[in-house]
Amino acid sequence: MAARRVVHISTVHQPFDQRIFYRECATLAAAGYETHLLAPLPVKQLKRQEVQIHSVGIPSVQRLRLAIGQRWQRMQRAAMLARRLQADLYHLHDPELIPLGLWLKATTRARVVFDCHENNTAYIRQKRHLHPFARAGLESGMTMLEYRAARSFDAIITADRGVADLYMHRFKARRVITIHNFPQLELFLNQPPPSDDAPFDLVYHGTIPRYHLEVTFAVAEALRRRGRRARWLFFGKCPEAAWAQAELARRDLQADIVLDPTMIPHDQVAARVRQARIGFIPLPDLPKFQHNIPTKLFEFMALGMPVVLSDLPPSRPFVGDGRCALMVAPDDSEAYAEAILRLLDDPALRRAMGEEGRARVINEFNWQREAQHLLALYSELL
Repeated sequence: MAARRVVHISTVHQPFDQRIFYRECATLAAAGYETHLLAPLPVKQLKRQEVQIHSVGIPSVQRLRLAIGQRWQRMQRAAMLARRLQADLYHLHDPELIPLGLWLKATTRARVVFDCHENNTAYIRQKRHLHPFARAGLESGMTMLEYRAARSFDAIITADRGVADLYMHRFKARRVITIHNFPQLELFLNQPPPSDDAPFDLVYHGTIPRYHLEVTFAVAEALRRRGRRARWLFFGKCPEAAWAQAELARRDLQADIVLDPTMIPHDQVAARVRQARIGFIPLPDLPKFQHNIPTKLFEFMALGMPVVLSDLPPSRPFVGDGRCALMVAPDDSEAYAEAILRLLDDPALRRAMGEEGRARVINEFNWQREAQHLLALYSELL
């Protein structure tokens, strides 16, 4: 019997996205599915880890009109490739692809699933730079799209329980399954825990938004008022790098905070993260973060690092007991400073909390376990 053909589609994410490519597509290909990924790519196509990647266009130019035009071209290209591949199952990763999924559902016999990575309506709600009428219109349109997806597609996949609850209770979805972005053990367990003489005290990685940096600057200044200084490492995509560097200079924090906007390969992240002793996740109390779990929390835990993070509902079930992380009130720079000093001044506590977090990832919060949910869903649908 020929292998089942499955097609993952994103017109927004880069082709080697951690969730889409390294977790889901690679897992499906290893399980014997003929796996294709449609994504922005500078070459026409390539094959990696038995996943065939097809380009829907080059990455966006950041100017708004050009970005909108390129997105529309990518969606047209994705629709053409999707029909040409004649998949048994289409797996969508962007809310703007919901109309494409509805079209595929109506015109083919394939299964269609939507992978909702975050609370999209809450994300729109926090875009304060948009005019209120524009924001309300976008939120209304997104609600309508997600309702149609929930009632029409064969399954909704979410990355956390908060968004799953939204789809079940608000949108009355036919089928919802949660597949967390837990770490791939082979990428993190081959790294030893950070040493006490690591070059940095705290680390944050991934996309670096302005509000995370504003909290960090305030915490660094709170530490200075106590006569203490910490060494911080931030690395990853930084949309406002120019503003951040100017702010570091204005606050005289260049010697304390290293901001590296370089994107590094997925399999090199763990080695870079363990250059620090403590993981740091300064999420603000915004609607988006009331439902989404920070993936880096579990990556820090897998590396045997204690974590200082905002006390928000999604993370509490995993680390709320305080045995592997210290949770503090969001935006409270003094509380952050106290938690950081507690860990910096107690190496034994750092090691104990790091060991507890690592054990939780090994025993439960890992991709090897989550992958079984993905494979079970595919097996059921196909």
